Amino acid sequence: MSTNVAKDDTLKFRMDAATAELMERARAYVNLDKSKFVRHCIREKAEAILAEHEKTVFTQDDWLTFFDMIDNPPAPTERMKKAAEKYKEITASHAV
Repeated sequence: MSTNVAKDDTLKFRMDAATAELMERARAYVNLDKSKFVRHCIREKAEAILAEHEKTVFTQDDWLTFFDMIDNPPAPTERMKKAAEKYKEITASHAV
């Protein structure tokens, strides 16, 4: 997903006095202007939410299967062998 964001895009919102005071106190510690502080906080929170919701979760059976496949890989199929040969041909012709 790609979004084009122009530098002049603006976001207007209302903030209660308690939140504004909290923001002012916090941004004073990190020495950022309001705009940079808000962008930083939004980005940090958005990344945390995405990390939580877009991570892959494996069950214990998934892990056991994964490590079993590493320890005991299946024999390559004919298709895999052909793909490996094709890869060797392509990379050999582009060798430096």
